[in-house]
Amino acid sequence: MNVSLITKKIKTAYEVSTNAELAIKLGVSVSAIEAWSRRKEIPQKYIFQCTAETGVSIEWLLDEDKPTFNISGGSKNISQVNGGTINQGSEKEEELELFEEFKKIENLAKMTNKMDFLEKELKTIKEKLIEYL
Repeated sequence: MNVSLITKKIKTAYEVSTNAELAIKLGVSVSAIEAWSRRKEIPQKYIFQCTAETGVSIEWLLDEDKPTFNISGGSKNISQVNGGTINQGSEKEEELELFEEFKKIENLAKMTNKMDFLEKELKTIKEKLIEYL
């Protein structure tokens, strides 16, 4: 397991750049994140938490061959965390933009499913309360 690369991908998924920012997102201490490198292992619960909260796939998170992209605000390119550069206007940039749009739609769908689930749960609770009263 390449802990350094996976940690970078988790930061990318959460759109943060420091261990302190990531610690806040995951609800852990900075020293806990730093310990991952020493132990050469990331606890699975944080990998699952990242996929659940950000919508990234476990496959992407754990696969060292899947590129990770960062779009830098003022520059004219998109850089990969694990190497290479994509020039603005290139076919790869268009693919990345489509991927980002798909990710947004996928996240909206997940949120909708969660809202539907919560709505059903509330209905069930209301029905049980009415029966109880």
